[in-house]
Amino acid sequence: MSQVLVVEDSATQAEQITLTLRAAGFAVEVAADAESALACCAAAAFDVVLSDIVMPGKSGYELCHELKQREHTRDLPIILMTTLNDPMAIIDALVCGAENFITKPYEADYLVGRINDVIATRERRRGRRLVTETEIAFLGKRFVINSDKEQILNLLVSTFEDIVRANRGLEESHAALREADRELQLHSRQLARSNRDLEAFVFTVSHDLKEPLRGVEGFSRILQQDYASALDEAGTRYLGFVCDSAKRMRQLIDDLLAFSRVGRQHSRPTAVALGPLVQDVLGAIRFSIDDAKATVRVATELPTVIGYRVLLSELFSNLLGNAIKYRRRDIAPEIVITARSLDDGGVEIAVADNGIGVPVQYREKVFGLFQRLHQRDEYPGTGVGLALCKRIVEQHAGTIGLEETAGGGCTVRLTLRHPEPMTTADETVGGAPAADQT
Repeated sequence: MSQVLVVEDSATQAEQITLTLRAAGFAVEVAADAESALACCAAAAFDVVLSDIVMPGKSGYELCHELKQREHTRDLPIILMTTLNDPMAIIDALVCGAENFITKPYEADYLVGRINDVIATRERRRGRRLVTETEIAFLGKRFVINSDKEQILNLLVSTFEDIVRANRGLEESHAALREADRELQLHSRQLARSNRDLEAFVFTVSHDLKEPLRGVEGFSRILQQDYASALDEAGTRYLGFVCDSAKRMRQLIDDLLAFSRVGRQHSRPTAVALGPLVQDVLGAIRFSIDDAKATVRVATELPTVIGYRVLLSELFSNLLGNAIKYRRRDIAPEIVITARSLDDGGVEIAVADNGIGVPVQYREKVFGLFQRLHQRDEYPGTGVGLALCKRIVEQHAGTIGLEETAGGGCTVRLTLRHPEPMTTADETVGGAPAADQT
């Protein structure tokens, strides 16, 4: 029986993978982070490691690199799992020496087949592994890869297979839309129309999901309150997974509704005084500020910009909410808002905090939809908040990025310029709570 080590910080996903692999005949052990995985590999022998990439502490890349540096795990096949779609993820996987790469979401049969392929390949390569140092250039940078050619080829082929699989899934899901509008590919205006239709679809589906979700939450609560004594330990644990998943799904739906509404307004941009707007936002989140004993200081007079007041209010609500939530356990949050005018007529705004900060390697990736850097029991969230902020800033023809605050913490620096008028159907972004960073 093949031994698989699953490295996954999400208890729900770890349980799902474990059930899938055990049903396929694998013996499975689970580690919640990279350090635990290293300890497991030191204590027992495994046939393959299946690891998430983004985890608290060391990443999956760092785990892979350390295992490849150790004598007794140098030949241990490692499969990396991720939702990331950045091409650099593939290069990072090559550099750290991973054997294979799987993009989430995936089907159970596909995962099992990929693990069997990796184990079979390891057996074929046993005793004839020839490692050479290969230097490649990518996006203006040079990388050194210490893997044999067959290992490199296997990883690239697996990545290409994931891309093909994802593209086929997208083609199938959009077949009806392409059939209804055969002229979608003719010019850019029709492509823009398709994007707006997709946003409306997300809004409608997310809205309609709320009703059955309320039923799931309601009946799960009844089971917990009235029938808990009839369940064994495993049943109680699984019911807890159902309740937690339903709660996260409701928050995710709310965040998706807010995300889908950005850029779908009848109104035209107007002059918005940022000073009074920020004060209104601070008043709306006053309870969170007081509860965290936070200090918020506007260091300069905030200017007036041309934009959409509702979107800008959502933007500052998310940024201030993140600065409060991602605080150090022993230090009260201190937040400073500054602004300056740019030569091109735009405005640069900085929101600095003294919180836990964001590692430099994740400062671009956190703006992707559903990206998380922390376990939910540490910092709950859905991974929509910064993606929503980025979309609002881009709607105002601006840019957004993260920097390290002097003395520790994170600074969100963004620009706002004159946006183009929006002409689609929705009138507001309101109605959904502010989203979280991760």
